[in-house]
Amino acid sequence: MNDPAARQMGYAFALPRLIARLVGRKVRRAEFSRGEAYALGILVFGMSCVFAARALLPVVRPGALRALVLFLIPFAIWVAFLILYYFNFLLVAGLRRLRLYSAITNNPFQHFVIMVLTSVIALHFLGDECPAVKSLGIFWFGLLSGNLFSIVVEKLLYET
Repeated sequence: MNDPAARQMGYAFALPRLIARLVGRKVRRAEFSRGEAYALGILVFGMSCVFAARALLPVVRPGALRALVLFLIPFAIWVAFLILYYFNFLLVAGLRRLRLYSAITNNPFQHFVIMVLTSVIALHFLGDECPAVKSLGIFWFGLLSGNLFSIVVEKLLYET
C-alpha cells in the first residue's frame, strides 16, 4: 500500500514526464496513461473532424445539408479510424509473417501511423487562411517537437 513506485505518476509521453521531473515529481514511464490517451485522442479526432469539415463544406451548398454533414462527420471519422486500425492490423500481421515486425503489440506501429497522418493534416493546416486552423497546426507541431526534444533530454539526463 505504501509502495513508493505506486505513488509515482506514470506518463506514456516524454513531454509530461520531463515537465513533472522539472517541477520535482517522481515519475515513471507508463505504457498507458488515461489522461494522456484521452487528451491526445480528442486532439487527433478533433483535428481529423476539422480537416474533413474544411474539405467537405465548400462543396455542400444548402444550409440544411451542411448541418447534416457537420452532424455526420464525427461518425464518419470514427468509422474511418476503425477501418484504418483494421488495415494497420492486416499490415502488421503481414509484416510479422515476413518476420519484419517483432514488437509484442501493434501499438508502436499504430502510434507511428496515427502521428504521421495527423502531422500531414497539421501540415495542411499550416497553409490555411483561417487563423484558428493554422493555430491548430502550429499547436500540433509544437507538441510533437516538444515531445521529441523531451525524449532526447530524458535519454541524456535521466537514463544511464
